[in-house]
Amino acid sequence: MSINLDASKLIGKTVKTRGEGEIGVIVSFIMDPSGQVKDVLIERKQGVLEEYPAEMLQVEGDEVFISSLIERKLRIISENLPTTKKKREVLKKLSKEKVVPQTIFESLIKKFDKMLKEMMDEAKSLIEEIEKEANLQEDHIKTLQMARAFLEIEHAMGTVNEETYKRSIVALLRDMKNAQQKRLELLRTKEKINDLLEEKSEGGLEEKQEAKPQAVEEKSQEKEERKAIPVRITQE
Repeated sequence: MSINLDASKLIGKTVKTRGEGEIGVIVSFIMDPSGQVKDVLIERKQGVLEEYPAEMLQVEGDEVFISSLIERKLRIISENLPTTKKKREVLKKLSKEKVVPQTIFESLIKKFDKMLKEMMDEAKSLIEEIEKEANLQEDHIKTLQMARAFLEIEHAMGTVNEETYKRSIVALLRDMKNAQQKRLELLRTKEKINDLLEEKSEGGLEEKQEAKPQAVEEKSQEKEERKAIPVRITQE
């Protein structure tokens, strides 16, 4: 959680998780010896107090979410990867303009390249983690579908009464919906990471944009050359 955020304003706020809805209410925060907010105490619906790292809190407007470890990693990568790429491009431009000495350029470019490699490796590792979690959710959905099939059969045969059936089917459908939402969020997160990894450098984009008009012009010229020359036939 941002150090500049006033934690006191969050006390009493309802906390949600994506895909599961409300999990509880913020009761208070725990500070470290320096006075900085370290953890948050959340009272769950069952009345149990649970402690979470305050940095897991994510405030979006009037809503407060507890982000997962995957979401936290994505947020860090999303903030740092584009910034590091931009700095690398700026450094290359300054070196080309002779603003930065070659020795300094070579030293810094190695550091940026190392940072980028580490972040990209972490992003790829996160994708693998997401795929495993998404597969687990898919397996859970299949398990719930099997459980529903059993319940429907027994209910149709009359071995499960209506009241018990309704209570059970509501629980199954609710959990199935949560699992589907979790899987969807995981796949969206994976897509965001892939977009970050495939993102071209600014210089590369400029080159691509500059090359495009030329390619269009050449294509247009070639098309003109291929056009049939109109011939007028006259009778003598």
